[in-house]
Amino acid sequence: MTKIPIFKLYGENDPNIEQQIQPNLGLRQWDDLQISEKEISLQELKNKGWLELYSREILHTIEYLNYNFLRQCPGKRLHKIKPENELHNGNNFKRIEAATLDFQDIFLHEKSGVLVLRTLSKFAECHIDMQYLNSAKKEEIDEKRNEYIKKSFGKFDRLSNCLNHIFEQQALNIILTRNGFVPRQDQVITEKIYVPTLKALSDPKWESVSDDLKQMFADYREKRYPEAITKAHRAIQRFFQILVGKEGKNSKGELANLFKDAKNQNLIPITRFTEPIINVFQNFIPAERATKSTAKPSITEATSSDVLLLMNVVMVFLQHCLQKNE
Repeated sequence: MTKIPIFKLYGENDPNIEQQIQPNLGLRQWDDLQISEKEISLQELKNKGWLELYSREILHTIEYLNYNFLRQCPGKRLHKIKPENELHNGNNFKRIEAATLDFQDIFLHEKSGVLVLRTLSKFAECHIDMQYLNSAKKEEIDEKRNEYIKKSFGKFDRLSNCLNHIFEQQALNIILTRNGFVPRQDQVITEKIYVPTLKALSDPKWESVSDDLKQMFADYREKRYPEAITKAHRAIQRFFQILVGKEGKNSKGELANLFKDAKNQNLIPITRFTEPIINVFQNFIPAERATKSTAKPSITEATSSDVLLLMNVVMVFLQHCLQKNE
C-alpha cells in the first residue's frame, strides 16, 4: 500500500523556531500593551465581526459607562447625541455609530486599563441572552435548564473565544469566562479546572457563589489580597449553604458543620481517596482566612502567591464537589 505523505509545517511545535517567529513574553497587564498591539487586537475584533455598525451591544456598553461614570463621561461622542423616541428606532443608528467610535477610542487610547477591562466585561455581558437566562432560573428540570443556559451563553462563548485568543497572543494576564475575568494560569489549570468549573457555576442555582468568585478575582487583580481571601472563604461557605439547603437562613453554618451536613446527605463524593483531600481543604481554607484575611486581625501579610494558591484550591475543591451534582 502506498504511504500517504504527511506535510509538516516548518518549525511547527518546535518551541525554538516559534520563539524566533514570535518571542514569548511574560504575562502583562493591559497598560503594558503598545498602541500598535492594541490596534492589531482591535482589528482582530473587527475581522471576526464583533464591531459591526449595527451592534446594539456596543451602544448599551457605552450607555452604561456614561451613566455610571458620568463625571468622566467615557463615551463623549454618544453623550452629545440626544436620544429621539420616534418610530423606526429614532436616531439609534446615529447613536450606535457614535458609540462604536467611542468604544474604539477607549480600546486604543484610554490610559486606565481598569476602565478598558470594565468596558470589555460589559460588552461581553451584553452578549448574554437574559431572556433565556431568566427562563433557566425558573426551570426546575435539569435538562431544560441546561439547554436554556447553553442558549443564553451561546453568543457570549463565541466572543470570549475571540477575546481569549487575543489575550493569549498579547500575553495578557487574564482570561474571560462566564464568571467574568479571572487570572491567567498555566494552560492546563485554566482548561481543565477554571473554565469547566466556572461554566458549571453559570447555572443560576449558583448565582450567589459566582458573585463571590467574581469579587474574589477582582480583589486579586486589584491586589487586595486579604479581601480576596475573605471572598474565597465566603464562596466556599455559600456553595455549601446552597448545597445543603441552608442559604438565606441568616447565613448560618460554619464550614465544618456544612461539610458534615453535605457528607451526611451524600452530596459530595466521599471515598478513601477523597476523604483526606477534603479534610485538607477543610482545614486549609479557614486557616488562611484566620491568619491573612480581613475577616479577622491579620497575623501575616498575604501575598500574590498565597492568594493564587488559595484560589486554585477553591476552584479544584468546587470542581470536585460539582462532579457529584452533575
